[in-house]
Amino acid sequence: MLRSFTAAIFAIVLSLTTSPASASVGLCATNKPYSYSVAKTQYPHLKSAIEAVEAQPIATWYTDRSQDAKTQVQNVVSKCPAGDRPTVVVYGLPNKDCEGHHSSDGSNKSTADYAAFLESLVAAVGNNDVIYILEPDAIGLLAGGSECAVTNGYEANLIVALGILGKNPRADIYVDVGYWVLGGQSDAKIAAVLAKLDPTGKRLKGISINTSNFRSTDELVRLCSTFSATAKKTTGLAATCVLDISRNFQGPDPNSQWCNPKGRGIGRPPAVHPAAYPLIDYFLWIKPPGESDGTCNGGPNAGAFFAEGFVDLWNKGYFVSVEGQPQINITTA
Repeated sequence: MLRSFTAAIFAIVLSLTTSPASASVGLCATNKPYSYSVAKTQYPHLKSAIEAVEAQPIATWYTDRSQDAKTQVQNVVSKCPAGDRPTVVVYGLPNKDCEGHHSSDGSNKSTADYAAFLESLVAAVGNNDVIYILEPDAIGLLAGGSECAVTNGYEANLIVALGILGKNPRADIYVDVGYWVLGGQSDAKIAAVLAKLDPTGKRLKGISINTSNFRSTDELVRLCSTFSATAKKTTGLAATCVLDISRNFQGPDPNSQWCNPKGRGIGRPPAVHPAAYPLIDYFLWIKPPGESDGTCNGGPNAGAFFAEGFVDLWNKGYFVSVEGQPQINITTA
């Protein structure tokens, strides 16, 4: 009886603090990750917390590793209120992740495959407002002089992607750049790559930073500022940034652990043109909080719901620390 009463009170508190009016205006919150729907059945005592998280705008991953990627995008776009932008992560380069090989599999084997994959996405989105996050890690490999990125034609394929995605004048396009390659002399190299991808400066708005990572917002803003200044000076590119803040409430792991690190926290809600950050277009949730980074630190396969990890992120994150919502347990006890 006590458990039922406590759960009911928790649900009421969450419903009052996560109403539709609190969702980020201008960002579409219709994506409900499949991992969450499974988790709510497997862990009913976590349902209210999961629903608080999935009420936020969360990016949709459009990847050649999923057979129903187009349908997922269509479902999200069709439900978005007029003027609200869904965020779509495009992750389908042939031979992507060519150094780490953690995500290198996929159905795209050639530029022709990739172009068809992108045209399918464009058909699903139409001329609706959209934010595209383009190919995590690819720019970092190119700017870092990775031989496999050159051999596998990353630059040529990214040019193809910008040409296809840029047909929609209402698309905000950002290429993903790993935080670890930003800063110092590498900024000029990255800017030079971007200038090759978009020589007219009309298709690309800037870069996304911290995708699926944990770096603090202050650090990311500094990286954006220094990169933007360097890009403007060396190439004339007026680059702005979007940041993935979905799991950065506590900042990074002190030992630089990136795969299911303990003690991190769900970040602040997404926002459009956050105040006091003139170079930041969007704070986004690109990585769904609670989805595993991989089979490390007790986690299941990448993308599967990691209950222990979700509980840790929730209890040390924004909803508990700022909104004062109740902590949760991995068990019903």
